[in-house]
Amino acid sequence: MRPLDSVKQEKIIQSVFVITGKHGLAGVNIAGISKTAGVGAGTLYTYFKSKEDIVQAAYASVEDKMTQKMYAQFDSSLPVKQSLKQIYINMLNYRLNHYDETVFIDQYIQSNYIQLNFSRQMDEFEHQNKPLYDLLKKGQQEGIIKILAPIMLISFFDGAVRSCSTGIVQKLFPLKQQILDDCFDLVWRGITQ
Repeated sequence: MRPLDSVKQEKIIQSVFVITGKHGLAGVNIAGISKTAGVGAGTLYTYFKSKEDIVQAAYASVEDKMTQKMYAQFDSSLPVKQSLKQIYINMLNYRLNHYDETVFIDQYIQSNYIQLNFSRQMDEFEHQNKPLYDLLKKGQQEGIIKILAPIMLISFFDGAVRSCSTGIVQKLFPLKQQILDDCFDLVWRGITQ
């Protein structure tokens, strides 16, 4: 048996993002994936068992890439505010530069797909985002960050990044340094004592 073609597999996963960006997650189906990826429907089943399997693989793919970018140039020895702003900017840049992927991840998180492996995905999320959990804990210990459950703070933080990126993409406000600073300032004021 020949080894699977990783390029073809990546095309299949990327097609899920393209379709979701145009038609939403509900518009993802085998025929559309096959057409967008440029592979036969039978070939899809060589790589994945089902549409759900493809969607799960797409989620894992984008979550890994986004997490890596989130923590680029992260330095836990810097002050909490400075470290948190770096994560904020990294997340915002990723969302602006990978719009289809972020539309997918936003819709995935609000769909029934997340329930298929929820416990495992939460464990992976906490593991991948340990630097952010640790940073928030450090801020709480220093009396800077509100004493709330870390997942609540992270949800608020993530929602703020999502809202800012959506506002920029939809041209509600321009992509300017002052806007980025103001958006981060709103987040900072929301999570600090």
